[in-house]
Amino acid sequence: MEQVGQESGKKTVLRRARREDIHALIPLTSGPMAGRVRALRRLLKTLVADVYVRCSDKEIHGCVAVLYRRSLREGGLTATIDFLFCTEEGTAGDQARGDLLDLALRRATRRGCVAVDCATDDTDLADAIAARGFQPGRTQWVTSLRKDTTE
Repeated sequence: MEQVGQESGKKTVLRRARREDIHALIPLTSGPMAGRVRALRRLLKTLVADVYVRCSDKEIHGCVAVLYRRSLREGGLTATIDFLFCTEEGTAGDQARGDLLDLALRRATRRGCVAVDCATDDTDLADAIAARGFQPGRTQWVTSLRKDTTE
């Protein structure tokens, strides 16, 4: 656990997500409800992912999920920032986003990653990653393999 701030008596920390955080993280995920819970449980247990939350007084204000994979293209272990979200806006949001992003980069470095990638359409996150040396990369194409696409 890492303390990152203190506002109006509330201590703000970055910590690894726990099983009891699943209920608060469900709205941040997509897909059928049963699949969301299962995916979060698996992500919190797996060795190929790190999920961290930014919280104060047990209230979650942000989350970052980092997945790890071997990459032939990059020539080693590569981290993917799969998800980064914060509830704060304005300057506080920029600080929160930066804290979560810096944590993801430190974790990837500690794991021995040779590269980190992040695909986003969030302009605030794009500004934060560009400020940390990320460069625009290849276009990412995505298709859903879910059978039920109504949710």
